[in-house]
Amino acid sequence: MLKNYFKVAFRTLWKNKGYAFINIIGLAIGISGATLFLTFVKDELSFDKMHTNYDRIVRPITIQTNVEPSRHYGANPMVLATTMEEQLPEVENQVTLYRYGNQINYTIDGQNYSDRDFFFSTPELLEVFDFELVRGDEETALVEPKSVIISESKAMALFGSLDALGEVIQTQGGDVKVTGILKDIPDNSHLFADMFFSELLPPQLMETIRSWTAFEFSSSYLLLSPDADLEALKQKTLDLAQSNLPPTVAAFVSFDLQPLADIHFNSAEIESDIARFKSDRTYITIFIFISIFLVVIAAVNYMNLATSKAVFRAKEIGIRKVVGADRRQLITQILTESLIIAFIGLFISVALTDIAMPFFNQLTGRNYDFSWMALLNYLDILLGLTLVIGLISGIYPALFMTGFKTVNILKGEQVKGGAFNIRKALVVFQFVLSTVLIISTLVVSNQMSFIRNKNLGFNEDNLLVIDINNGAVRPVFKTMKNEFAQIPGVEKVAVTSRVPGEWKNINRVGVNTIDPAGVLVDSTEAYYMSFDPDAFSTFEIKLTAGENFTGNDASDSTKIMLNQSAVEMLNLDDPVGKSLELSLNAGRGKYTVVGVMEDFNFQSLHTKIEPLIVGAWNNRASVIDYFVLKVNSSNMQEVIEAARVVHEQFDTRTVMEHHFLDEQLEIFYESDRQASVIFKVGAALSIFIACLGLFGLASFTIQKRVKELGIRKVLGASEWKIFMLLSGAFTKQILLAFLIASPIAYWIMNNWLQNFQYRVGLGFGVFLIAGLGTLLVAMLTVSYRAIRAANSNPVNSLRSE
Repeated sequence: MLKNYFKVAFRTLWKNKGYAFINIIGLAIGISGATLFLTFVKDELSFDKMHTNYDRIVRPITIQTNVEPSRHYGANPMVLATTMEEQLPEVENQVTLYRYGNQINYTIDGQNYSDRDFFFSTPELLEVFDFELVRGDEETALVEPKSVIISESKAMALFGSLDALGEVIQTQGGDVKVTGILKDIPDNSHLFADMFFSELLPPQLMETIRSWTAFEFSSSYLLLSPDADLEALKQKTLDLAQSNLPPTVAAFVSFDLQPLADIHFNSAEIESDIARFKSDRTYITIFIFISIFLVVIAAVNYMNLATSKAVFRAKEIGIRKVVGADRRQLITQILTESLIIAFIGLFISVALTDIAMPFFNQLTGRNYDFSWMALLNYLDILLGLTLVIGLISGIYPALFMTGFKTVNILKGEQVKGGAFNIRKALVVFQFVLSTVLIISTLVVSNQMSFIRNKNLGFNEDNLLVIDINNGAVRPVFKTMKNEFAQIPGVEKVAVTSRVPGEWKNINRVGVNTIDPAGVLVDSTEAYYMSFDPDAFSTFEIKLTAGENFTGNDASDSTKIMLNQSAVEMLNLDDPVGKSLELSLNAGRGKYTVVGVMEDFNFQSLHTKIEPLIVGAWNNRASVIDYFVLKVNSSNMQEVIEAARVVHEQFDTRTVMEHHFLDEQLEIFYESDRQASVIFKVGAALSIFIACLGLFGLASFTIQKRVKELGIRKVLGASEWKIFMLLSGAFTKQILLAFLIASPIAYWIMNNWLQNFQYRVGLGFGVFLIAGLGTLLVAMLTVSYRAIRAANSNPVNSLRSE
């Protein structure tokens, strides 16, 4: 019996090759598009779940409570984790990762290297996490001081071989021995490094890092017991910390415990965070819905075409019933046809996905492998999509066609039922989904264009930023700055502690306002950067009041500038000349406001412009970390090479690290850019699949009405009237879809735009363009068949009458 089902199904599909082709291509594109998007979703949801005990690993989060809103930090005192392991039975193990500085410099066989992808680690790293050691002993690799485990990639880059155990790396802290080779940490890990060093820093510095007030150096992870109560443990953590912290610190510090699996999606507001990738669960939801849209649109195509063809298969169904086929058998037969089309579409979709995956990787910045050897990793997605599409697509046509009354069919009466109205509703539904995606795509594209073109309050173009990674450079930075200025193509040079779009943490300082009597009257916080006098002209930041730093190091050291947001926060009517007390790492000091800057976006456009204080380069609040070169050259590479020569004259120990500021700022919007690309791809695929089905549906509609059209032409109907008659019904359905889709898209995009402090408006123009565009594409799809029918000879359709 099963063999017969397949035999008849293949015969039916072969007899209706055009119908089968439209369905198969539509389903193949739908499955392929959904596979790409769900691959992205699957990868995102797998973050940090490669560890056996991922559901038992948490990290302490430090909360600063004396500001509004409270601030959350991924860094916390190292001693907190060790004390918790010692005193709280819920904590089975712990590991702490820490840094002192953002870069480590080292030498191998006389060759200098610099690396940012590193951590110092306590010995328990491989006990808490399941990172795989391919060379060395997991139990002892980080036990001895001055040891390091390096990744496979780093071993190949430094030594040309994985057999690097025992090799020596020379650092400022002494010679370090390679004791382990780590399998490269996978991309779906928030924690990434190529080098993990055991204890290497000087004892007096380690004593500072191990103190209860050392919040800025380390991040810890706790492995909890299987029966640990997380909420109860949070309270115990707070109690433990409060009993050990100085009262002045304990008064404004709290702690939370964040599960490992939550870090990737729930860390956007966490500062001092070592997570290399952060994502937004909203986008995951959107990508899932786009995948569902594609699958549903492809399935609706099949249902529409299958029910529209029912009139041509009515006699077949009637004869099968007469010769003894019951309804269950007929439903099975029709579902078999549906599943065959779905599985043929599956095989084609595999080829399409294989072709599209490199482009998808390029668009999303990922490295997914869809080779035939890796296909097993995608079987759950592919088979699941295929079965769902096959069954959903076939069930309604099967129930509809098997519901025909045999007597009426064999008498030659026209098939009646609600299928016509349902087909119209399904067409409307398809184009509702497609129009929502098109409107969303236009809004996201407009927002991305707005971000790229918005005046940030400074000029980010052609700014070459060079890191200062060697403390020995700072005393001679003026000489080095002059050498940079001599490079052809370099217009201006500045030094700063931080730059907009900073990947390091921007410092925050306490700010106390002082009344005329010299009494402190208010206390708050603001961001802080240090600039030299040339920074304002280099960045093209405008001063609205007061004056720039003079260049006199002694007098400038007690001068500061405020941005407009800081002036408003501090309620200063005439800020120039006013005194403020700043609480710095080096203690408190009194500073004079000499100027006011226009607000500029030194952070992402997702956030509002925060109050900012800028001090002179030698202010005690921070040290200079960057040279910023304003470049006007047609050959940027020549400028970079010349800058490298200057760098090597003054810094023989570190490799020059550099980036262009506009490229750095793009990192803020990487996930938004990915969403924009996926919206565009999803919208294009959805409208193509919907129009493919519309083309098939128009063909069957015209085929069913061919005699009617012949009679109309004989009675004098013009080609234009015939064309309008055929296209008018579809036009109404597209317009209805637009009216339904517009409020849905408005609600979705209005919520999405709330993620940006600075955003485009949802004007009527976007909806009008989307509606007209959808209507135009749909009409072009129908036009070919409609024009052909309008120009046909009525004699051919009426010859048999």
